[in-house]
Amino acid sequence: MVPLLAIIVAGVVLALTVPFIPILAMDMMGMLLLDRPDDVEGWFSYGKLLQWKGHDVAAAAAYRSTVKLNPHHKEAWKRIGDLLTKLGDFEGADEAYKFSV
Repeated sequence: MVPLLAIIVAGVVLALTVPFIPILAMDMMGMLLLDRPDDVEGWFSYGKLLQWKGHDVAAAAAYRSTVKLNPHHKEAWKRIGDLLTKLGDFEGADEAYKFSV
C-alpha cells in the first residue's frame, strides 16, 4: 500500500510543479545572462524559451541581443523576422529576413 501512496503523491507533486518549470527556467536564464551578457547561445536559448511561452516582444529583444553579439546568427534573424511579422512590423520583418539567408 505504501508504494501506491508514494506514486500518487509523486503524481500530485509533478502535476502541481511541472507548469512552473518553464517559468523558473526563464527566471534562471535571465539571471544567468546578467552575469554573462556576452553569451550568444544563452541569449538565443532565452529567446526560444520566451517565444515558446508566448512572450513575443521579450523574445524578439533576446534574439536582437543574439544578433548584436553575432550578426551572422541566421536562425536568430529568422526568428526576429517571424516575430515581427506576427507583431505586424512587416518592414522590420523584411529587413530581418534579409540577414537570415
